[in-house]
Amino acid sequence: MPIARRNPRFRPGTAYLAAVGVGMLVAVLSIGSMATARSRARALQLRVDEEIARQNAIAAVDYARAVIAADSAWRTTYATEMWMNGVEFNGGTFGYSVVNPSGAINRDPLDSVVVTGDGAKGLARQRMSVTLDASKVPLTCLKVPMTIAGAITATSATINGSGLTIATNAGFTSVLATIRPNVEARTTIIGTGFAGTTSTGNKARTLPDSTVFSLYTATAATIPVSSLPSGGLLGLGAKQMTDIVLGPNTNPYGSTNSSGVYVLDCQNYAVAISNCRIIGTLILLNPGAGTTISGSVQWSPAVSNYPCLLVSGSISLSLSSSSLSENSENVNFNPPGAPYPYTSGAADTDQSDSYPSVIDGLIYASGSVTISGSNTVDMLIAGGTCTLNALSSLTIRDEATYAANPPPGFYTVKMSPRLGSWSYVVDP
Repeated sequence: MPIARRNPRFRPGTAYLAAVGVGMLVAVLSIGSMATARSRARALQLRVDEEIARQNAIAAVDYARAVIAADSAWRTTYATEMWMNGVEFNGGTFGYSVVNPSGAINRDPLDSVVVTGDGAKGLARQRMSVTLDASKVPLTCLKVPMTIAGAITATSATINGSGLTIATNAGFTSVLATIRPNVEARTTIIGTGFAGTTSTGNKARTLPDSTVFSLYTATAATIPVSSLPSGGLLGLGAKQMTDIVLGPNTNPYGSTNSSGVYVLDCQNYAVAISNCRIIGTLILLNPGAGTTISGSVQWSPAVSNYPCLLVSGSISLSLSSSSLSENSENVNFNPPGAPYPYTSGAADTDQSDSYPSVIDGLIYASGSVTISGSNTVDMLIAGGTCTLNALSSLTIRDEATYAANPPPGFYTVKMSPRLGSWSYVVDP
């Protein structure tokens, strides 16, 4: 019989080993697939967490901006540092910091600041920053040449300024008066003689607060009330400032101020300012009853957008329409250092010139204003009432300088993101 021979290519156990190998390969592939799936899941979760962290960082910046917008004194509140950390939000946390690249946060109200938002979610962390620039927003009282917080009463008086607008946050009463500007009132308008338009129910206009005075007195030169002579138009118990030139380079009562800013604490004396030329900003504190600006006065600010007069209290205006005459007053009103007009005009040493009687700028009184005589004023703002006496006149003029470039104390500050300043922040 023939002998059977085994095929050397198929040894016993080969099929088993092959099966085991295939099984191991399948297991390895399965484990690899699971690991890959878990890795992809972790990567996907990290990307989700990164997006949430980014959103939290943006939310942190927005939150900081809201804190700034809600507190007009935020630079004082957070004078040296402003930050917050670890606020739970959106399944993660956020925090922020605000820094002034130029120094302390309260260094200057118009400094830019950099807000950095820090967002976190799980293992993800994102930081974003934006630069906020400051811009002036003028108080609405600067939008018109005359704003009175209280009532306006005009009796047999004239207000000139056709096409301009007078605003009162209360009511307006005209008794046999001639009112040529437009009139807007918060409450009522009563009487006749209105040549312009009238409207009621208007939104109250915003006026300066009590801090306006300190913004100027901080850098002002002091005029001691004791340096003013007594007597004059208001009697022996009053002080007078008359027949003088006051400006950046001239001060008959003491040291000068390069910006022409002077403060006079009246100490409850009535002060009469008359027949003089002033180039600058005068701040009257604690004025006594009857304090008045009268006669012929030539007055303009030394700094173009500064007020002429700031009164912490009430004031009377009783100017004359007659020119301020050097010959009549025996005074040279444009000596060296005080050219007319300031600074582009000429100075001299004679006494043959005359100047229009006008307050060529802004007057603000925290109290009430009483009008007599014939007055020409660029802008008049009062926190109290305004009374125009019989036969008086007030001419207001359109002065756009103040709305375009509001002076200190007459604007709020808006912080807005600088275009193109949003950026990611990478830890060093």
